[in-house]
Amino acid sequence: MHYPVIVRTEAANQYVAQPLGIPELKVVAATEAEAIEQVSRALSQWLTTAKVVQVAVPVAGSGNPWLDAFRRSADDPDFNEFLEELQRARSTDAPERAIG
Repeated sequence: MHYPVIVRTEAANQYVAQPLGIPELKVVAATEAEAIEQVSRALSQWLTTAKVVQVAVPVAGSGNPWLDAFRRSADDPDFNEFLEELQRARSTDAPERAIG
């Protein structure tokens, strides 16, 4: 398995290696190679004791933000005026679309 790791120099003879997305796992070593080796071992151990699960999260509305946002428009007192303006714009643009 390949896992992305950030390696950076913090000071002379001090390298920090940290896997992306796991901020609690960080190693400091005297060389870059040592930091990579140590973070590889630590990550392997960490992954053998961890597991990924899916949980249900309650959300307001339908769970689809696009539908929820559209429904809010129906309660807007200016929504019908917006639809009429949209229809006028479409009918004005119709001849240009037929040419293109």
